This record gives sequence, C-alpha cells and structure tokens, in this order.
Amino acid sequence: MRRLLWVVILFVALTALATLALYDNGRLALVWGDWVVEMSATMAVALVLGVLVVGFIGIQLVLWLWRLPHRWRERRALKRLARAEAGVGAGLLAGEHGDWKRAERMLIKSARYSDQGVMNYLAAARMAHNQGAFQRRDRYLAEARERYPEQYATIALVEARLRRQQAPDQALAILQALMEQGEDTPAVLAEYADLLAEQGHWAALRELMPKLEKSRALDKAALKALRRRMWIGLLHQAETLEALENIWHYLDAQWWRDPEVLATYVERRLALGGDQAGLAALIEQALKKHWDARLVYLYGLVEEGPAFERLKVVEKWLKKHPKDAVVLLTAGRLACRAQLWGQAQAYLREALNLKPSLEGFATLARCLQAEGDDTQAALTYQAAVEALAP
Repeated sequence: MRRLLWVVILFVALTALATLALYDNGRLALVWGDWVVEMSATMAVALVLGVLVVGFIGIQLVLWLWRLPHRWRERRALKRLARAEAGVGAGLLAGEHGDWKRAERMLIKSARYSDQGVMNYLAAARMAHNQGAFQRRDRYLAEARERYPEQYATIALVEARLRRQQAPDQALAILQALMEQGEDTPAVLAEYADLLAEQGHWAALRELMPKLEKSRALDKAALKALRRRMWIGLLHQAETLEALENIWHYLDAQWWRDPEVLATYVERRLALGGDQAGLAALIEQALKKHWDARLVYLYGLVEEGPAFERLKVVEKWLKKHPKDAVVLLTAGRLACRAQLWGQAQAYLREALNLKPSLEGFATLARCLQAEGDDTQAALTYQAAVEALAP
C-alpha cells in the first residue's frame, strides 16, 4: 500500500513538472558574488526535487547502516531461538518414544538459547530420572533454580513428583514447604493430597480437604474417590470402639450406604469386639442400593438378632443370585447358627461345589461338629486337604 502511494505521488509530481515545462517560460537567476547561475523555472523545480530525493535516499541509507548491527544481532537471536525450539520439539518427541538419553541431550543443548529454558531443564531432569541418573537429575534441578529463581514453585513441584517414588518423605516435605509459603495452587494441592493418601496420612488429608474442595483441583469423581479413601483410612486407623464410632457418626448418610466404607466399618467393629447392634440393618439397607459380595460375606459374620429371621433375608438374596458362592456360604452360616443342620450342610456343600475354599470347608466342619457328627467333620477336613492341595 505504501509503495502504491509513493508511485501515485511520483506520477503526480512528474505530471505537474511536465505541465510546467510546457506552459511556463519563466527563468530563475541565482547570484553569488561574481557568479550568476541562470536556468528555467522548470529546471529549478526539477533540481530542487532531485536534491530532496537524493537527500531522502541518503538519510535512509545512513539509517539502514546504523541499524544494520542491531538487525544482524536480532537475526542471529531469531535463528538461535528457532534452533532451540526445534531442539525442544525433537527432545520431547524422543522422550515420547522412550529415547530418554537422546531427549536429555537435546533438551540441555537447547536450554541456553530457549526463551523458556526452565522447561528444558525440568524436562531434562525427567529424562535423567527415567534413566536412573539421579545425580544428573538433581544437577538440572539445581541449575533451573539458579537460572530461574522466580519459577521456584514450579521447579519444586516437579522435584516433588520426581522424588515421590524413591523418597516419598522428601517429596512430602517439599510440598509442605510450598503450602506453608502460600503456593497452594490447584496442581500443588492435588499432588499433596494424593501423596498424603498414598502415605496414609489421613488426619492431615482430612484437614486439607476443605481447601482442596474449594480450589477445584480435582473433578467431582476424583474428589469423591479421594474422600472414600480418606474415610476408609481413618476407619482402619481407629484403635478403639469410641474412636471408630466418632468417625462413623461424623460421616454423611451417603457414606453409610457406600459398600466399601460400610464394609470397613463393619470389619473394624467385628475386630474391636463389643456390641454388634445395628450392623445387620446397615448391611441390609446398603445392599438394597448396591449389591456387594463383601457386605454379603460380612452379613454372615455378624452375630446379631435371631439367625432364623436373618436367614430369610439371605434366602431372598439367593433367589436373585442362586449361583453365588458367597451368598450360599452366608446362608449356610446362618442356617447352622439357627441349628437347621440339613439346610446348612446343603448350602455349604453347594458353595464348595461352586468355589472350593478353606474357609468353606472349615465352616462346614464346624457345623458338623456343632451337630455332634465329629466323624463327618474329620472327613470334611480331610476333603479340604485333598481339594486344596497344590
């Protein structure tokens, strides 16, 4: 567009000059002492225009020469940047193909010229880590901290991830330091929460949970799964019935119907001893929403209420799951407890036919002993040895 404008201006100027030459016969005289220069008006105008054009070109040439070194440096910098970007791309691609050694070499080679060199060092640290070269990994991380101190939080997060497998305590300390410094970004929170869960620090995770929920570092499904792990972990850690009940009654009602959480609670109640009141009803309510073999199994271990009445409940389940060995085992236990010996043996033998297990044989043998048939009990133990022998 600018070139077209200059062409139009030049065309208009030449047209005006030609018109002036045709119709103007005036003359111009320049006197300097004894010197007299006389020319036509047209020639004078042409001379002035020529001087202006030559002057403009001269000024542009001087400016171009003045800027030449800067442009040369800029061009070299752009070439270096292009090579650096190409090196980063090739290094990351090599890393995706598992060529970690080549990836590491290319990333470090291009780090000096890259405008995002911190990413080169962090990626190279990962490549060295994948090779088991932990000294090189630590050196790259140290260089990144030295060259890019403003990126300390990102560097620390990557370091925690890399140290997590071999040195989880160190990784946890790094993340705790970031949290104390106010660097509680969603990425840091998610990593910290996951590591707390992995190491079984359930109380610390419980304290972190409100901040984690507010930050939206995890989607709803992942957050729910993490909460489930936390409650299960806290229930497992309860060493007294009082501590167990405090945790259980703190839970929202939705968790009372969660098969994994409820199964953990029932197992701890049975392990810690004491009153088992209410456990059977909790299991029955949960199984109405979600069928779970673990809860069915635990239902047979709970010694609460008349066994005959509870056997009726299990027989309803059996109509929907007639070939389920766990339901049959539970039905056999309750029938034995109700002293329905023939029914108990039938259920237990069918369970063993579907899925032989040491527990199934032992349950049948104890039921036979309770009936007073020690001979058949001994034969059952012998059958267990023969059936389960490697």
